[in-house]
Amino acid sequence: MKHKVLGALLSVVVALGVIMTTSGVSLANAATAEMAVPSDPTPEEQEALRSVAAAIWTPELAAGWNMNNDVADVLSRATQAILRCSEAFALVPKPPGFIPGLSYLVKYARNLVDYFSAVRGNRTYRACVVTTALNYRTEIELASEGI
Repeated sequence: MKHKVLGALLSVVVALGVIMTTSGVSLANAATAEMAVPSDPTPEEQEALRSVAAAIWTPELAAGWNMNNDVADVLSRATQAILRCSEAFALVPKPPGFIPGLSYLVKYARNLVDYFSAVRGNRTYRACVVTTALNYRTEIELASEGI
């Protein structure tokens, strides 16, 4: 199980490195571009967001949420919290200051779902997902309602 968790974490860390090095786009430019997107996620993006939310909370909860930009923002911060927490356990470095945005969540949804699923099964790493789910539950509910 430990190898599966570390393998999943490594794929997320590699994905983070790819984002930072592709086409010379800096994190600052990517963050600015991410914030400039005014429209809600497309149906495909919403489905990817829903799968990430289901991996953190439950599929039943995620199915009832409106996957809008505010929910994507909460999921971005929740994902960052889980990755930071897991990093502390695994001692695997990640790019400093990175907060995953909508495009990251959509592009790497499968990797994130696999990773969150793997860490849920590991008693040590499970604490990261459970704590994050607890800390962001009210915020994601309010974001889903547009409040």
